[in-house]
Amino acid sequence: MITNKILIIPAFAIAAATFTACNTNQAEPARNPNAVWDSVVKNVQTAKATEETPADAIKLNGKIQANEEHQAKIYALVSGKITSVSAALGDKVQKGQTLAVLQSTEVANVSNDVALAESNVAITKKTMESTKELYQGNLATERDYLATQVEYNKALSELNRAKQVSAITGGKNSVFVLTSPISGYVIEKNITNNSQVRQDNSSPLFSVADLSSVWIMANVYESDIDHIQLGDAVKVTTLANPDKEYDGKIDKIYNVLDPATRTMKVRISMTNPNNELKPEMFVTVKVNVKPTDKMVSIPSQSIVLDNSKNYVVVKQGADLKIKEIQLVKRADPKAYVKGLSEGEEVVTNSQVFIYQALNQQ
Repeated sequence: MITNKILIIPAFAIAAATFTACNTNQAEPARNPNAVWDSVVKNVQTAKATEETPADAIKLNGKIQANEEHQAKIYALVSGKITSVSAALGDKVQKGQTLAVLQSTEVANVSNDVALAESNVAITKKTMESTKELYQGNLATERDYLATQVEYNKALSELNRAKQVSAITGGKNSVFVLTSPISGYVIEKNITNNSQVRQDNSSPLFSVADLSSVWIMANVYESDIDHIQLGDAVKVTTLANPDKEYDGKIDKIYNVLDPATRTMKVRISMTNPNNELKPEMFVTVKVNVKPTDKMVSIPSQSIVLDNSKNYVVVKQGADLKIKEIQLVKRADPKAYVKGLSEGEEVVTNSQVFIYQALNQQ
């Protein structure tokens, strides 16, 4: 901001004035006092104000996270002690690969239940067959035979239940093996060797994600919500590689606001064949929104800020004049303004010095 209006003359003007002062003793014709200023006017660089449709864009901040549709969170369905861990954070794992092994009394109990149920089925079956022979020989009643059938069916049902529990929990002979249900990368790990785990633990022991596809989660401020539409094209850049842009589209809008940040989230699904986009990376998302009506644009550098107002120096023929403008929006290297007409020439070099000089006149 310019606070003191001081007349500042460009270097070539000072040099010319110095040369004149040093030669005052020589008999030379008097110089035209406007010659220096005329030279300044003649040599200024200008740009024409143009009328165009601004390419509106909104910048959002966000971060990368794993695609939840290609992600698996792995819990221990039994309590126990971790005896070995064979996967580390960031490792690439294959479907079915062992991640960790734990010893569990619950697994031992489940295995014991299966064994007991199998024994009970064998006993009740033999009893039923013996009672059937007795019944056929009129040595047992029909009621006795039907009772043994009922016991046999109960034993079969209990065996089926025990096997289902064993299939759900997994494990055998007190050993429970954690395996990866999908191929991907370990993006979360919450256990170490010899640690104790419980089946009611709310945090997953491992999270594995296929990172060939990721989600960009971006925050939209309240003032920009009306400008964001489903399907809007976006360009994404990362802090790791700010010169590379990734193209995408908004494929989901979460129509609720976070009460803490007063922002709404939007999602961009992106393919990630080279694994350049990694979970938790911070990104900048540039959203191309629908263009507005045509506006007058000038180079941003031509604007002079003074006392919270915006001005430009306009060249009109052989004259330079100050003109106050209203800055509508800035989209470097352009600024969209009101107060100028298409075709007017604005000064783009030394405009601050010229502005100060004109204010002294």
